[in-house]
Amino acid sequence: MDSGVTAAPPDPAPVVLAATSPVAVTHRVWLAIAIVTVCLVVDQLTKVAATRWLSPEPWSYLGDTFRLQYALNTGAFLGMAGSWSPAVRFWLLTVVNGAFLAVLLGILVRYWTMPLGRFVACALILSGGIGNLIDRALNAGQVTDFMNIGLGPIRSGIFNVADMAISGGALLLAWCWMREGDEIKTPGR
Repeated sequence: MDSGVTAAPPDPAPVVLAATSPVAVTHRVWLAIAIVTVCLVVDQLTKVAATRWLSPEPWSYLGDTFRLQYALNTGAFLGMAGSWSPAVRFWLLTVVNGAFLAVLLGILVRYWTMPLGRFVACALILSGGIGNLIDRALNAGQVTDFMNIGLGPIRSGIFNVADMAISGGALLLAWCWMREGDEIKTPGR
């Protein structure tokens, strides 16, 4: 006997984990923990090694393309703000930076479903920021730097692993935004 109700055809689309599923949440949480932990451990261990074994005189490698040399940086990226007064440096490089990192952590928690590239970029920036903030807290506002790269007279400033995480995260974030911008402009792709 026909009741007049027809069964819906089966959905041919594959089953995809919803972004809010517990599995997806767990994967993002573990990814963020892994990125932050690895970056912090490598950063802190290399800073301890630099403090113990390096001197201000550079050790040159690969035809002077890469140098290792110990330096304490009172400023921010590549020494910027290093000549400012200790009070101003404390407020900008410790307090404001700490607040920025707290906001960034909040963004990672609140918007954890953001595209994976942006999520990884934010986790890298967070981990590098925490690494340098630890240094500032333990070294009277100074950060341990020890790497320098360049060709001939063109050289980078002296930097550390935390700086690499921040720079890598910023470059990845910029790349993601440019790529997403291209996809918006050309929707047929």
